[in-house]
Amino acid sequence: MILFGIRSPLIVEIEETLIRCGIAISAAVSVNDTPRMLDRSRIVDLRDFAAPPGGRFIACAFSPHRRGELIEQARALGLELAQALIDPTAILPQSARIGEGSFINAGAVIGGATIIGEAVLVNRAASVGHHVLLGDRVSIGPGATLAGDIRVGENSVIGAGATVQPDVRIGANSIVSAGAVVRKNVPDNCIVAGNPAVAKPFKPRASSLQITGGE
Repeated sequence: MILFGIRSPLIVEIEETLIRCGIAISAAVSVNDTPRMLDRSRIVDLRDFAAPPGGRFIACAFSPHRRGELIEQARALGLELAQALIDPTAILPQSARIGEGSFINAGAVIGGATIIGEAVLVNRAASVGHHVLLGDRVSIGPGATLAGDIRVGENSVIGAGATVQPDVRIGANSIVSAGAVVRKNVPDNCIVAGNPAVAKPFKPRASSLQITGGE
């Protein structure tokens, strides 16, 4: 497994999950950032990294847009997304489908018939209900709760401890702030906060997406 972009504090939890899964780290690629790993023995600067043929990677960032940038860089080197990394303490039904490059963190619970896209992050102790669809590169913060039959568009963030009630649609590139309670649909490119959550237009940026989810 190649870890790509290792500045995010999330890298420590990814590394812990790899240890619990018995998966070896072949390289940890630092993309001009200060690494935050427990085991620094395999860190390689991007300028010195020689991608192995058919190498598979996980992009290590909470921000969906930052994760997308890392994926583009890794693919330009000829790397491919790894199979989903799922912590052994997470609970997944057989009917769930998890896309490549996704990370299901410790204690997460996934409901039946849920579909999770490519390079999605479901953070620790988050709960994703039945018949939920998470688009590519969605980030779910620690302790967030998504009820049943929810759709979340690509590149969106559900913040730490937020609650999304059943049958809600959340558009692409949107943010549900930490602790918000979402009862109504959220359009694309909006940020919602409060209880009940109120939407405001939002122009997504990698930096702003990074600070709302708790990692």
